[in-house]
Amino acid sequence: MTKDYLKFRNAIKKDTNLSLEESYMLELIYDYYNTSLGYAYPGYDILMADLKTKRKAKVSKLLKSLVKKGYILIKKSGKKNTYKLLKYLFLNQPPVDSNGKPPLDGQIHISELTEEENQVIQLGFTEKQAKSLLKVAKDKIDKIVQALNYASDKGADNIYSYTLWAINNINKIKNTFKPVVENTQGWNPKTKFDNFRPREYDWDSLEKRLLGWE
Repeated sequence: MTKDYLKFRNAIKKDTNLSLEESYMLELIYDYYNTSLGYAYPGYDILMADLKTKRKAKVSKLLKSLVKKGYILIKKSGKKNTYKLLKYLFLNQPPVDSNGKPPLDGQIHISELTEEENQVIQLGFTEKQAKSLLKVAKDKIDKIVQALNYASDKGADNIYSYTLWAINNINKIKNTFKPVVENTQGWNPKTKFDNFRPREYDWDSLEKRLLGWE
């Protein structure tokens, strides 16, 4: 069984009984949900990092609210909590390959992903990274491509983290863009997309402006 993210997101978007933060917490639990075990088990430190908070009390409050409203069930397992979804556990039947056999363990099946997720994965990111980038970029592929080109050009060691940073600072970066003369011959795209041409920027000028040297 695999999780149906599209149905899940559509369901919580329409649920007026959930606050914005509760919806996000529920989405985190769904994201970490292990369908084989029947529960999620992210630690408080992981949930705090995903919620971008240093307050353990905030995480605890959101979890208790979801329990009270009947969305999750919390059980103690050793030193960790396990979280069982009571609502919106949308699952897909196991997909099969063209030969009629189940895909190999860990193999991503195309039907499990949205079109946008597939496009981001084709850029070289993992499924989880693609979902995270799309969430931050508000499903705008052009933002991700622009940020990826910036990260690649700067020679970033961790392309995913640098791309994520660039998306979060996209307005600051845009304001420092300076067009350069375009080379119309021998163009070789930096991304795996072949249906459009990425813009070119004067990155030396960009870096100087970000550092306040220009």
